[in-house]
Amino acid sequence: MLQRAVLMFCPLCELEFEPKLTKTNICPNCLIAQMNITQDIDNDKEILFCRYCRRYQRPPWVLCERDSKELLAICLKKVIGLSEKTIIDTKFIFTEASTKQIKLQITVQKEAMNGTCIQDSKILNFEEVYHQCEDCKREFTPHIWGACIQLRQRVNHKKSFYYLEQLILQHHMNQQMLKVESADDGMNFYYKQKNQALHMLEFIRSYLPIQVKESKEVFSFIKYTFVVDVQRICKDDLVILPHKLCHQLGGINRVQICYRVASSIQLIDPIKLKVCEISAEQYFKHDLDIRTMPLRENCDEFTVLDVEKIKPQKNDQNNPFQNSLCSVELMKDNDSDYKQYQVKSHLGNFLQAGMTVQGFDLNKYNNELDEIYDKPELIIIRRKPEKNKKRKTQLKRLDIEENQEKRNKKKEGLEEQQIEEFLEDIEQDQHLQETLNLQQVQSQQ
Repeated sequence: MLQRAVLMFCPLCELEFEPKLTKTNICPNCLIAQMNITQDIDNDKEILFCRYCRRYQRPPWVLCERDSKELLAICLKKVIGLSEKTIIDTKFIFTEASTKQIKLQITVQKEAMNGTCIQDSKILNFEEVYHQCEDCKREFTPHIWGACIQLRQRVNHKKSFYYLEQLILQHHMNQQMLKVESADDGMNFYYKQKNQALHMLEFIRSYLPIQVKESKEVFSFIKYTFVVDVQRICKDDLVILPHKLCHQLGGINRVQICYRVASSIQLIDPIKLKVCEISAEQYFKHDLDIRTMPLRENCDEFTVLDVEKIKPQKNDQNNPFQNSLCSVELMKDNDSDYKQYQVKSHLGNFLQAGMTVQGFDLNKYNNELDEIYDKPELIIIRRKPEKNKKRKTQLKRLDIEENQEKRNKKKEGLEEQQIEEFLEDIEQDQHLQETLNLQQVQSQQ
């Protein structure tokens, strides 16, 4: 026997309904009408905003305009109570930026009972709270940095760094530096972000052979340190190569002269007057086996007696000195025996009889170079610089912070001497003049 359904009147609409449908004394329609599905949605929230870079914290900090999709995603991410609801529509309500208020109207839908869906709207308020981001903190606080390049060269002069300074200033690569510090064997560059330091490393690598080692330290943020080793071989150095590297370079002689340093080390054979290049990878692989003799520490002076040009051979087409090869008759200064020497040179464009030149007398190093049989007696490197010469050019310098306790008058005098030597190198090298664009470093008359 079927039981008759129990009906009752709804006190609100006075319609009959089955109480078991709602388990209350109110009918389903009235119950749905009284339900508020947006009451558990947060109404007021805060959004962190950096007034200096105009970025909002998502995190991380992102740049987005007001009323944009990016800002909408940040706002919705902060709202609690949307997990069991379906978002139907959202739109920003216009507010002035000066009010620091963001209003967002959101329409949501939720299933109530028996497949019935309820839809409702609510206006959410977000307040922009000013907060300085980490990047701006580092920029406004001088001692806070994110990346550091420690540039080091194991030589007793800083001409390579003077060269690099001119390139940095010429190409405006110093604009993103927080500061530059001087070190005993180099300098340190500080940056706010790692990508700025990486950009600088690529710039240095395009002009000098370097080897980079990276490390990082974790504080409230990550600090990256790049230790950069610069090649020991400098322009005008006498270079003694190991047998293995000579074999890799095509069986060249072990005694070479460095005539230029760029992204690779460029050498010339003082006997055969053939040129070759050593890449950064090859150099640092054999660094410990390569010997160098700097000109400034082992300089000898000679007087040119006669110069005779050498006709270039067909296989010298790639030699940058093919039109300046010559045979030179020399006599060493202060030589009581007045012994004359016949040597080859790549400096025939400016060598003249009676000129004083500088170079190496390898007879003094017979004990050290005894194992090398195919070596010249003398090597010419450059003409002798004039004393107290008035320079037409003047170096521009970076704003470098130095430790005043370590700086003394002796170091200042040594630095002035090294700058003078570097200016002389520029005036004797056409390639350096073109690279450094000397018109930009001319002294004011």
